[in-house]
Amino acid sequence: MPKYEGLARHLSEHEDDSASLSFEEIGGFVSGGLPQSAFDHRSWWANRYDGKDAQNAGWQSVGWETADVDMKRKRVTFNRTFKVRSNFGSDFVKPLTIEQAKAGLAAAFHVSPDKIEITIRG
Repeated sequence: MPKYEGLARHLSEHEDDSASLSFEEIGGFVSGGLPQSAFDHRSWWANRYDGKDAQNAGWQSVGWETADVDMKRKRVTFNRTFKVRSNFGSDFVKPLTIEQAKAGLAAAFHVSPDKIEITIRG
């Protein structure tokens, strides 16, 4: 994820639960800028859990997903799916629900959330 670490850092430090950014702004956070495929293919911005794309692992690993991609205006809206402790110094804000924990683990391990099982022993 080093190429997308700057974007992950920016999102993890974002205060609001939604962030609308231009492709140009996003490119400023990405080492080497955005690839041409980000401008040409809507699918580049898809939220995937199969581990095949580093870019979505970047934003999903810190609790964000793309919610709206406007290819004409070259803008993306990211929505926070959960708050995480990060290596970037952001504070943990609230406890996670089981679904949020599963989503976070799925993003971290690049699998679908339905492949994650959580057992709580009391």
